[in-house]
Amino acid sequence: MANLERPVHNRRYPKKLKLRAVRDYRNHRLPTKEILLKYDIRGLSQLRNWVILYNNGKEPVRKRVRKMGRKVSYDEKIEIVKWVLKHNHDYKQAAQKFDITYSRAYAWTQKYEQANDWTALKDRRGKTRGRQPADREEQLLKEIRDLKAKLREREVQIAFSKKLIEISNRGVKRPNDIKRFKK
Repeated sequence: MANLERPVHNRRYPKKLKLRAVRDYRNHRLPTKEILLKYDIRGLSQLRNWVILYNNGKEPVRKRVRKMGRKVSYDEKIEIVKWVLKHNHDYKQAAQKFDITYSRAYAWTQKYEQANDWTALKDRRGKTRGRQPADREEQLLKEIRDLKAKLREREVQIAFSKKLIEISNRGVKRPNDIKRFKK
């Protein structure tokens, strides 16, 4: 029964254990079942993955999860883009020098070049929601959108109420029955 229960966490194996298990497997010192028991490896597929990595010249180690990039201020973005433009669009060198990714250096440079304005580098996520309409026409369009949304919500509520009454009246055989809901 104990073998049927799934463990709560993934197993982690030390590098030395992996190498010893792979060497035993490759040198056919032990049958695979005995290797799994000896090193307490969960499954044969795990061992085979380690062997594949070993045969490809890579050590069977755990994959590393990439960390998120560091936070970069608006002024620092400007400095990076200026450096990239000054050094003939060398994004790789900029990524190393400023400890950012190549894609971020490229994206910021492209944003600046398209808009030809430093404000394009500002992070505007979440800032547009509370913006007030600029002129009277925009205010009226916003009001129309809001009223249409309210009307649609009201129509859905009415349709739901009608459907509920219809479902509740399905079991009623006589129209004068007390179970019947009133509209």
